[in-house]
Amino acid sequence: MAQEKSIEVKVGILILVSLGILAAFVLIMSGLSFEKTYTVYVDFDNPGGMQAGAPVRIAGVKVGKVSELAFLGGKIDPKTNRRVLVRAKLVIEQRVKESIHQDADFYVTTQGVLGEQYLAIDPGSPDKPTLPDDSVVLGINPPRIDLFLAKAYELLDTTITAIHNNRELIGDIATNAAGLLKGLNTTLNDNRDRINRTMANLESLSKEATTLTVHARTEYVDNPKIQHTIDNVERISTELERDSAPMLKDAREALANLNRASKIVGGEEEQQKLKKAIEDVAELAAHANAAAADAQAIVTHIKKGNGSVGALVMDEAIYDDVQEMVRDLKHNPWKFLWKQ
Repeated sequence: MAQEKSIEVKVGILILVSLGILAAFVLIMSGLSFEKTYTVYVDFDNPGGMQAGAPVRIAGVKVGKVSELAFLGGKIDPKTNRRVLVRAKLVIEQRVKESIHQDADFYVTTQGVLGEQYLAIDPGSPDKPTLPDDSVVLGINPPRIDLFLAKAYELLDTTITAIHNNRELIGDIATNAAGLLKGLNTTLNDNRDRINRTMANLESLSKEATTLTVHARTEYVDNPKIQHTIDNVERISTELERDSAPMLKDAREALANLNRASKIVGGEEEQQKLKKAIEDVAELAAHANAAAADAQAIVTHIKKGNGSVGALVMDEAIYDDVQEMVRDLKHNPWKFLWKQ
């Protein structure tokens, strides 16, 4: 009996050890970790073939897993104010939290060509703040190879159908194109000499244009006379600009004075007074002209030696006698009082 109980105990212990090893193996294979974690939510339009339980990696190192994939049906999330189709819940180890920044990229990729899909994280710039717990970020959708193949197949099928239905038209187009190329080749061969002459003429024309450009630059751009003329024009324009301001000021003042004068003589009474003053000035000018004419006549009469004044002024003998008499009176003033 004791031996049978001992065997049963050993078998029980063996079963318990086997169950423990199996449980540990399952935990290890499932990626169970006792590290502290925090949560980040990533929005996708289509995460591809990624499933819940897919690993989360940074630089190829597993740092968490996708614990849940929720289909939100394109509703507007009030927290982010954007349309969301699929939201993935990431459980990430707390030890890498300081490495994931607010400008980090979240995208779906695969291990190799046909490996499992996982969610990769590009940590972002170190100068940005770290991503806080329960953040909601926008992920980068994986390339849709299935959609690309479907559209490529549809395009290929459409192309083949169009070629099959328009076989005769395509044949005619090919025949016409071949005829056009043949005719063009014949035309080029028949006019080879003309084409060569045309090309030579074009080359000669290009050389003449270059020479003309050089001469024009020498005569009309780099010519010192042209530069001197430009300098004179610039100097004159500068002087005109400098003198125009005072001239405009004087013109404005003259115009203002004219306006004031026009306002003063604007009435009928003022106009009559102005007219009378102008007539008086004209009459005075006429008298002045007459007086000037008389004075001119007198001077002419004197110059001719006519009259006493003319004889006195123009006759040298009389002038000498008068001068002699004045000199004698200066020396003999008693002659004014005594006559012999």
